[in-house]
Amino acid sequence: MKISHKLLGSFIGVSLLTGVVGAVAVIQSQKIAETLAIAEAKHVAEVIAISITHHLSPHRGDVAQPSLFESDSDELQRYTDLLHDLQQRDIVVVDRQKLILADAIPRNVGTVFNHDQGNEIQQTMQDGNPRTFLEKSDDYPQGIKLIVIPLRTLRNTIEGAVILEWSSLYNEAIAQAKPTLVVIGLTSLGGITFALFIGLQIANSIAKPLQAATTIAQQVTQTSNFALQAPVTTTDEIGTLAMALNSLIQQVKMLLNEKEQHSRELQQTLTQLQMAQLQLVQTEKMSSLGQLVAGVAHEINNPINFIHGNVTHIDHYTHDLLKVVQAYQTYYPNPPQTLQELLDDVELDFLFEDLENLLQLMRLGTDRIRQIVLSLRNFSRLDESEFKSVDLHEGIDNTLLILQHRLKAKPESLAIEVIKEYGQLPLVECYPGQLNQVFMNLIVNAIDALQDSVRHQSNTKQLAQPGMIWISTQVKAEDRVQITISDNGLGIPETVRSHIFTPFFTTKPNGKGTGLGLSISYQIVTEKHKGTIWCDSAPGEGTKFVIEIPIRQPRSTST
Repeated sequence: MKISHKLLGSFIGVSLLTGVVGAVAVIQSQKIAETLAIAEAKHVAEVIAISITHHLSPHRGDVAQPSLFESDSDELQRYTDLLHDLQQRDIVVVDRQKLILADAIPRNVGTVFNHDQGNEIQQTMQDGNPRTFLEKSDDYPQGIKLIVIPLRTLRNTIEGAVILEWSSLYNEAIAQAKPTLVVIGLTSLGGITFALFIGLQIANSIAKPLQAATTIAQQVTQTSNFALQAPVTTTDEIGTLAMALNSLIQQVKMLLNEKEQHSRELQQTLTQLQMAQLQLVQTEKMSSLGQLVAGVAHEINNPINFIHGNVTHIDHYTHDLLKVVQAYQTYYPNPPQTLQELLDDVELDFLFEDLENLLQLMRLGTDRIRQIVLSLRNFSRLDESEFKSVDLHEGIDNTLLILQHRLKAKPESLAIEVIKEYGQLPLVECYPGQLNQVFMNLIVNAIDALQDSVRHQSNTKQLAQPGMIWISTQVKAEDRVQITISDNGLGIPETVRSHIFTPFFTTKPNGKGTGLGLSISYQIVTEKHKGTIWCDSAPGEGTKFVIEIPIRQPRSTST
């Protein structure tokens, strides 16, 4: 066979290879568009399902609610219409019998949804896995793409399903990918035409460069190494062909990079959504805790005020009775034998002395309970959702009082001493409840670190050192306050310290930490209060957290 025929055959092979690469790129781009559309539809449907669950569940977390659909059906329909208006796509809510409870088309409400030919809805409600299917009905004779997501209660039981139309997402993805597909098709067609033209015009002088270009093309196809480039050794048409092949490789590489970038953005969005969900759960937990603390404090406050208010009267009445008894002893020093025996039996002198002590202890006890109740009410701060000027020392003291039980000595650990070095602070504008949450997280972490230190010393048979926490405050630069919370625990290695504010990062065992405490504290200080928070620590030297926030917040952030 002549070399020219070989050359022509080689160019035809390159042309076919170029067409295959373009066709594969077109098919792959369509699959990517469809996959991304399904993924986006799934996330949108999951967010809608979570939104419906929280909207229908009373009090946001009332686990006593037996069923998600015991709420007013009109409210569910109104909420579905609102979601339909916001999303601009069809939304259907069904129960476990596939009875339509709410629909963007109101006339369908009360009927049974039977357009899933493969019974995808029932399968999803059984195993909890999302599914897609094509609905063909009188309303949609041409067919419409749907995705079904299980509708879970706050107890994680499946009560029904949310069905979301995603044809528009698929069409949008295809529309966005269409210019790229056209470019790939045109490029592939142009490469094929150019290769055939060159193969018909030239002969032996281009055999070697053509072979090199063909080899590169085969390597790119086989290894998916798009960093390879065909060598350009001539300035004639073969050189142009090599450059065209290199350009095609770069375009495919760009397409793949765009795909990877889109996948990373999608993963980042998913991570942010997961973080938002966990922060919502954390916020709900803190809100429930605040309501519980405020309720308990209120219930304790009423009876203790009654007791404390009457202790004074009991004290006066007791002193009056004792005066009467002493007067009887003065004017009747020689009581009858029977009365004298009774006086000796009750030990009247001891009763005079001990009764005063008992009343004094009762006053101290009721005062102590009133202080604890006041601290609980101040710590919860349910009525302080806006910036207010408060005394930070009061918030720290209330937090320490609530954690007093963890500071006391236990059989497995020594008592923890708290040293307070308070400076003269002015009233500081802040969100009191959120800042109390920061104090709580940092002090609890310090206590956990000191308890870990005690266990470490016990395991290594070292002499246990008393745990100490230092809390200091001062004014910095006349417009900021600084709060420092430090301990003499084991310290934090640098490899861990650099990640302590990362969401979901924790070194605690499963069940003891979520990795959100310090992350949320960081957001409260930096985003909510325009301040800074950092940590200084080294193994064996303890840990110090420093918070700095402005004394006065900018007006734009407090409105």
